[in-house]
This record gives sequence, structure tokens and C-alpha cells, in this order.
Amino acid sequence: MKPLLQKPRFGLAWTSIWAAVIGGLLLAVGLMNWPNPTIVVFGSVFLLIGILIWQESRAGLWVGVFAFGAMTVLHTVRMVGDFHWRYLIYCIAFAQLCYECFQGLRQLDDAEMFNQPLNRSMQLNSPNAGDRAKDSSASGAAGDEADGDRPMISLVLLQRKQKYLEDFIVTKLVEASWGGDYSSTSDAEGNEGESEEADDEGTPTGDGFVVGESPLFVIKSPAGMYLVHNMDTEYWEDKAEVVDAIGELRLRKAVEDHHAWLAVDMLTPDEERPDMQEAYWKVAQLLVALADEDTLAVVRPESMDIHVWSDEVAEQLLTPGAYKELAQFDDAPVIPIADDDPAMQAAVATARERWPEFVAAFEQREGSPSPDEDSGFVVKARITAGDSTEYIWVDVIGLEPRYVHGNLANDPVDLGDLKLGSQVEFPIEDVWDWCYFDDGQPVGLFSLEAIRQSQEGVEESGE
Repeated sequence: MKPLLQKPRFGLAWTSIWAAVIGGLLLAVGLMNWPNPTIVVFGSVFLLIGILIWQESRAGLWVGVFAFGAMTVLHTVRMVGDFHWRYLIYCIAFAQLCYECFQGLRQLDDAEMFNQPLNRSMQLNSPNAGDRAKDSSASGAAGDEADGDRPMISLVLLQRKQKYLEDFIVTKLVEASWGGDYSSTSDAEGNEGESEEADDEGTPTGDGFVVGESPLFVIKSPAGMYLVHNMDTEYWEDKAEVVDAIGELRLRKAVEDHHAWLAVDMLTPDEERPDMQEAYWKVAQLLVALADEDTLAVVRPESMDIHVWSDEVAEQLLTPGAYKELAQFDDAPVIPIADDDPAMQAAVATARERWPEFVAAFEQREGSPSPDEDSGFVVKARITAGDSTEYIWVDVIGLEPRYVHGNLANDPVDLGDLKLGSQVEFPIEDVWDWCYFDDGQPVGLFSLEAIRQSQEGVEESGE
């Protein structure tokens, strides 16, 4: 039995409330005009129906169908014999309640049908699923080998906040991603049949259907069964520990800022091993369609590969076979380095000492790049926005005696509205490194060795 204060699923809350209200009113009238046992009995039955529907009881829904159906027939007969507007209103109201109980039964059947695969998916989509899969595979002698070998096909989006989703929204996204007709769904709003096509025997002819509500939707398609999780909670219970273990600043901030997550799972029967390339490709298609401005990162639970979300990552995910290369996606790293790091201080001093070389080469370049073009001349500069300061590469488009003008060549971690391509200007004193190409060979990049040493230190501390 579910908690009493928890709303019922499938849009049954108002059905339950109206049944209880009608029952309570009839019961009160019957008791005030005692003896009137007929009204008391009807009131008690309707009140009980409302309570049972609130608890998502199948028995309550069946009793509701028959009781409200009987009241609809009764008032229809009375209306035919002696028409009165109140009989028509009663007839419409009880018919609606009967219909909603019937729809609740159908959706309850769907939920019970998918209960077993849903439980398995929730286990697979746990952040510790990768470890459990390894443990299960290693303990095959204990009788769990088949379950450990079963592929886990899932991708997760880390979100700033929970995405607003309803079944019809998921349906439109599925149709846009995979094509076909998935509108053959029973919803609690009474829209069934408006878009559902059926053959002569009454069997739906669509490609599949979508059922459920946040936080869980079920998709039936010709390729198999899929689940969409839309959770209003952090993906890791120990998020602080995960954040501390990430050395790359951009990825660390994405994980730290997420407070919700979305996932698409493909459920595979025990006896089947799907084509992994095709399976991940379909999952990725829907996942990319679900992504929005609140998407921060993508996670592959099977291997726990995590990447900051970007248009480039979305494009790579839509490439068949990309799931094998997810661990090798090229995210430009942002490595923390202390201001008093000796190697970095020496690199900055060298860059500033040789700054006239960069200026001379820039002035002798062929042609002048437009503000939207890469000049081939870049500097690493200290950029500040609000209380946040980052050292980031800038594509130079103009030099003044005391200032540098350019476009950000990387996505910043936390510089307010600044992003890749944003135009900035800063004093020459804020230049920390520079680079240009001479006969195909890079000149500059004095900070690379300091960054390499710092990155090795981060990796060793993480081990």
C-alpha cells in the first residue's frame, strides 16, 4: 500500500477526490434525514471507492466502473422519462467518472506489465551499476554469470534542474528522433482514439507507444522496450566525493552544478544480445533530443565515462559506433595550477620577455582576419568576470600598444555570459603565454611543460 499522502498515478487524483466528495455528501444527507438507509449505503460505497482509487486499488477501480456506470444508466433512464437539466448533469458527471476509472484500469495493467523490466532498469541505472556489473560477471560460479554478461545499454544527462516532461512530449520527441507513429497511447486525459489508428480487428497499427509520467516513461518500439528516467535528484548520493575526485575544472563544475538527471535505457531480454552499435545509436538519438539548455554533462553508466555537454559531443554521439569512443572524446582540459607554481612562473616570465616576437610576427602576417575568423595567433590571458578569473586561450584579432583584442578560443568554466567565440579585450599585462606558427612549426607555448607537470600531479593524487 502506498503512503496515504502520496498522490495516485495515472491522473486518478481528481477521480478519487470527486468520488469521496460525492460519497461524503450523500452520507451526510442520509444521516441528517435518518432513517434513509439507501442514501447512506450509496454514500458509503462512493466514499470507499474514492479511498480505494487513491490507493490505486484495482478492486476500487472495478467497483467504480460498475457503480458510476450504473448511476449513469439510472439518470439516463430518469432523464428519458422526465427530462430535467440536473439529470443530464448527473449523467455526464457519472459517465466521466466511469470513464476515468476504466482508463485507470488500463494504465494499471500497463504498469504491471512493465514492472519487472522497470525494476531491472532502475538497478542498471544506479551510479554503482558498473561496479555491480563487474562483480556479477566475476561471480559467475555463484550462478549469476548470465546476468553479469547481459549488456547494459544506457546514457545519462546531468541536468541543472528536472526537465518538464509529459507522455505526449516524450511521444513527439520519440517520433522526431526515430520516425514512425507512437501516438497509440492511453492517457488519463481522455484523448485516446483521437490519433490512434487501428485495423479492422481493432489492433493498433502504429509503430509503438509511450506510457507513464515523470519520473518514469516506458516506450515500446519495434526495436525493443526503452525507459526514460526524469529524476529530480542528484545522480550520485556521494556527489561531493565525486566532485573532489575530478581534476578537470570544467567537468568538475558540471558535476557540481547538476541537481537532476535524465536517462534513456534499452531493456534487453535475457536470451538476446543486441547489436551494441545500433542499440547505443538509438539511445543516443533520443538522448540528444531530450537535451536542453540545462544539460551539463553526459554519462555512460556502464563505463562511468563523463563528458561536459556541448554541440560537438551531441554530434559525436549521433555517429554510429560512438559508444566505443566515448572515453576518447576530446574535451579541452582545464587544469588547476597554483599562482605560485615555480614552473608556471618561469613560463610566464619567458612569454613576457619574448612578447615582442609575437607582436612582430602578428604585424607581418598576410591579410587581416575578420572578427569571426581564426587568425592563427593565440594568447593565453587572465580573463575576469565578476568574482571568477580564468586563464584561457584567446584568438587574437587585434593588437594595441597596451591592449589585446580577440575571441575566446575555449569554453570557459565559469565566466558569466562569456563563451566560446565571445569577443574580449584585456591589457598586455594579463598575457601569460602565446603561440603562432612559423613554417608549420609552433612558436611559444611556454606553459605546456608546467601544465603537463601539474596534470601528472593531479592524476597521481587521484590514484
